[in-house]
Amino acid sequence: MSSGWLAILRIAAVALALAVTGYAQADDVGLTPDQMREDLTVLKEKWAPLDRSFSDRQRTEFNRYVNETAAATEHLTPEAFALEVMRAVAIARNGHTNANVGKLLGSDLPVRVSSFSDGLYIVKAHPDFERLLGARIDRIGSLATQEVLDRVRVYLPGTDQRIRFLSPGYLVAPAVLKHIGAIASKDRVPLTVQLADGRTETVELASTKDEDPGDERKASLNRGYSVLIPDDPGLPGRWRHLLDGRKDLPPIYGKRSDVQARFLDDSKQVLYIRNDTARSVDETPLPDKLASVVLEKILPGQPKHIIVDLRLNNGGDFFNTILFSRAIPRLVPRDGRVFVLVGRATFSAGITTAAMLKGEGGDKVTLIGEPMGDAGQFWSEGKYVELPNSKIAVRYSPQFHDYETGCFDIDTCYWATVAFGPRGISIAPEITIEPSFSAYADGRDPVLEKVLDLAGRH
Repeated sequence: MSSGWLAILRIAAVALALAVTGYAQADDVGLTPDQMREDLTVLKEKWAPLDRSFSDRQRTEFNRYVNETAAATEHLTPEAFALEVMRAVAIARNGHTNANVGKLLGSDLPVRVSSFSDGLYIVKAHPDFERLLGARIDRIGSLATQEVLDRVRVYLPGTDQRIRFLSPGYLVAPAVLKHIGAIASKDRVPLTVQLADGRTETVELASTKDEDPGDERKASLNRGYSVLIPDDPGLPGRWRHLLDGRKDLPPIYGKRSDVQARFLDDSKQVLYIRNDTARSVDETPLPDKLASVVLEKILPGQPKHIIVDLRLNNGGDFFNTILFSRAIPRLVPRDGRVFVLVGRATFSAGITTAAMLKGEGGDKVTLIGEPMGDAGQFWSEGKYVELPNSKIAVRYSPQFHDYETGCFDIDTCYWATVAFGPRGISIAPEITIEPSFSAYADGRDPVLEKVLDLAGRH
């Protein structure tokens, strides 16, 4: 039997398993096999030619997988179809080339999780499940946590680090867990956890209709990383958080915004600037806000060290940060330093901002934290094609960024990177620190602690 037919049978077998365990059939929600095939035709013939991130091998694999999925649509539910579209698009392994499946995956579990150096932990929960806060998840259904992560990764776009950032959001989606074979039914999800007191227990959860009012996955600000930050205590219906009640939290765990700045010492020699997005969250343009930081914080006191925290910056428009990135390395004294804090959530224009700071400041600028959510070369700057029936928005990436060797060709590269982008740099952290769960649970920020230690030596 050919590999193509084997793949078709695999897709059909998964879909049939979904159908017999209680999933709604495709025609129950108005998505028929013919409509799925029409969507796949649009994906292959209209969307794919617009995206330039696929290698020749990847494009061949993409076309084959779309054809195999089309041959199996008689057995696909809307949820399974959405995941197969995600998987086809993810073949490019480019973070900006992705499929937004919206509500097709249904409701999530009443917990939110995050990955640390020492495991996957519950950091936020519906009030009914507050006792699970701080629990380490060792198994999901029949699979060890690492096996679940390994199976989910093929549906997610981008580098390994980008996938690591995105995957926790999908591990609380019963539709995904059922599709990858971790659970038998999306109506009950057994989690084997080690509770905060050390006891091991298996709990069964079901998806909740009480949506998390602090969930920002559909917003532009801190998408996917917001679960690490407690919501405002006055938020109606707020879920409980592991850091609730912790006093004097480091600034990274403070209220989310676009830009904020404060001095971290009484002598005002260490200025901390947190930039969570490369766009403004209100009517005041972001360049104006960044300029105010320069005029009100930097010029009057001329701090010796400046910390730019981009760990929550998931992108936006890097035109908003060009002048800021060019200026900061020039505004610290000769014996001062710029520390740029980065992590797995740093992506797109957030990466470009970090790269511009490094390109402008050279050895005066130190990148510290985790590797960012993309490499020094990636495709982006595209728009979306909406599939006509499922309404899945699929983003294509037609223009190239290259900070390692540099962008020179405007026929391939995004013109703004040719004009303004750094060349010949590495965006890998010079000092790598991945926070452990114990440090997070204690309300500590090891990355900032390391920076303050380094600043004290200069």
